[in-house]
Amino acid sequence: MSDAAPSAAAVPEELAAAQAAKRAEIEARIAALRLKQAKEEEQKTLFFGDHPGITCDGCGVNIVGYRYKCKDCSNHDVCESCYDSHQKGVVTNSLGKQVISTKAEDHRFFLHKDKTFQPLVKKAAGMTEAKTAKTKPNDPCTCGSGIKFKKCCNT
Repeated sequence: MSDAAPSAAAVPEELAAAQAAKRAEIEARIAALRLKQAKEEEQKTLFFGDHPGITCDGCGVNIVGYRYKCKDCSNHDVCESCYDSHQKGVVTNSLGKQVISTKAEDHRFFLHKDKTFQPLVKKAAGMTEAKTAKTKPNDPCTCGSGIKFKKCCNT
């Protein structure tokens, strides 16, 4: 008889293999989510600061903190609190300088910084330290051989 039922030992092994595969899949998802969260936190630290000359189109104040810029509108910037209200579906325009849609689905905001950005967080994650002096060709080699750098390790 070739239609014999699987042995009692084979069923638990298959079940254990299926559970192990599912566990590995879940652990991979969790690792990817943690990496994404860490990247977002690092990015937010780099984008927190003063944006001189930029006013929020929602409340009309100068933006200090996070600046969100709309991908669809040519010149639409909001502060963090107006962005939070946008996430709830409320879009305001207190400046009146430009016509902006009040429908939340018409806007797609992203964190933005430009050349005038001044970070408020000292030594934020991802920010580089001052560069060390570059070894010049006629300096002694850094390997300690006593030969000029250009004739030793600068190949």
